[in-house]
Amino acid sequence: MLTFVGFAQQTPQFTQFMMNKYVYNPAFAGFEDYIDIKSGFRTQWTGLNTANKTAYVTANLAIDKSDRTSTGRTPFMSKTIRRNFSPTYIRQKTKRSGFHQGIGIQAYSDQIGGLTSNSIAGTYAYHLSVGGENKVAVGATAGYYFRSLNMTGFNVKDPGDPFIMYQDQNLPSLAPSGQVSGGQSLVNVGALYYNRNFYIGLSANQLIFDSFSYLRTSDGADTLTRKTFYPDEADAYKVYNQALLLGSTSPNIFLQTGMEIKSGEFWTYSPSLLVKYMKGISLGMEANMRVTFNDAIWAGASYRHKEAIGFLFGMHLSQQINLSYSYETHVNGPLRTSLGSHELVLALKFRNKVYSVDPAF
Repeated sequence: MLTFVGFAQQTPQFTQFMMNKYVYNPAFAGFEDYIDIKSGFRTQWTGLNTANKTAYVTANLAIDKSDRTSTGRTPFMSKTIRRNFSPTYIRQKTKRSGFHQGIGIQAYSDQIGGLTSNSIAGTYAYHLSVGGENKVAVGATAGYYFRSLNMTGFNVKDPGDPFIMYQDQNLPSLAPSGQVSGGQSLVNVGALYYNRNFYIGLSANQLIFDSFSYLRTSDGADTLTRKTFYPDEADAYKVYNQALLLGSTSPNIFLQTGMEIKSGEFWTYSPSLLVKYMKGISLGMEANMRVTFNDAIWAGASYRHKEAIGFLFGMHLSQQINLSYSYETHVNGPLRTSLGSHELVLALKFRNKVYSVDPAF
């Protein structure tokens, strides 16, 4: 008589989205002035009787980048020479067109209960100067997305449910057991406008996703598969099992923006905003404010609309390494009973010249 439709997040969410802008938008590949490698780990809704963990590794770098757009201290070059962000001239009134490229790679693993999603992809981005230090960029990511559903340990209300796998379909009283999996190509695109103190970007992820069939990847009989016998009598013993369970995803749209506001000699305020839209389903928003002291240590707070509030801390451990941690407490719905969410991000910066000078400069 009555039915309910439920919707949930289809892409991983991160409290520290501003620490790795490339996570959501491929146009950020080549954004920094160094080889940018980041690794993140998030454990979500701790204390609940389920596993919710996300991990990622990303790396990107710029190619033929002659200017500087990273924030932080300006590298000391000499007492008389400073880098000029203004366009240079080939001849009188003829501006040289400045551009550079960016490449990157990313790998993700996201687990929510028995559902695990993994992806690996590569990125290319093109950055074009539009005057001074202002630039626009476009980028695309292509790769493969793999999702599996492990039914081992499922607590079913009605034994014998045809959409649940068992070790023996004739004995549905046994505990569910088995795994189905499926995958598709992954394509993300993005655009970006930025300078040293401001950025705004728009991206669309999972563009070509649609419904796909999960295939059985574990041994044992079950009620979830249909069987197709080979027509050749010699191969009649071979059986092709395909799960009747389908999966589907929708395109996700992300709008990111943020800025750097200097205050005096030591303080920097960094507000940022992320708007998330899943086609035809949901609209979400989260924001945070990070305050940095002497370009060395920072603290801040975050808010995810109608869901969570959080706090974050971080510091530069060296010229090449920084580490940040965040904690979220959930304010609405059944997630209030959880012990919160934790997230850790480790950043490695190779060929980094931003912090290579004495603070006196």
